[in-house]
Amino acid sequence: MNKFLAATTILLISATASLAGSFTFPADEPAATVEIPDDWQPTATDYGIEGNSPDAGTYISFDIAGAEDMEQVMTDVFAFLEENGVTPDPTSQTESKGEQNGMAYETLSWKGTDKDGPVTIGVGVVTLSAEKIAIVTYWASAETEEKNIPEVNKILASIKPAE
Repeated sequence: MNKFLAATTILLISATASLAGSFTFPADEPAATVEIPDDWQPTATDYGIEGNSPDAGTYISFDIAGAEDMEQVMTDVFAFLEENGVTPDPTSQTESKGEQNGMAYETLSWKGTDKDGPVTIGVGVVTLSAEKIAIVTYWASAETEEKNIPEVNKILASIKPAE
């Protein structure tokens, strides 16, 4: 996860070989945009958008919350991870803070496991405005994380408040 944290701090923007779609989310009250490659099969969720790497080894999602529903969205994120058999090791937790595209962010990350073995888990909060935040959920297998981190960096670098 240290690679993920460093990536969210530095965020490299480079050309991508796969086509990426720009998504404004959530659909009912747009708060942010993000670019996710088509081969990550991005789909809408209740609060945002999610995608999986073509090798199915890396998952990333973006959910929008306001002050009134932030706690519920965070509860839903951790319930989602639990439902998918993703278990963080609490002793491995790390935290970081920084700025991305002029927006403050904070991340928590862990090493852990899922049904297939070792994983890296990350939950980040990006401040879009005084009223809205984006919650980023990241989970990657130890086998595929290094391969997929360049694309993850591009996805993370693309998040912006909706216009």
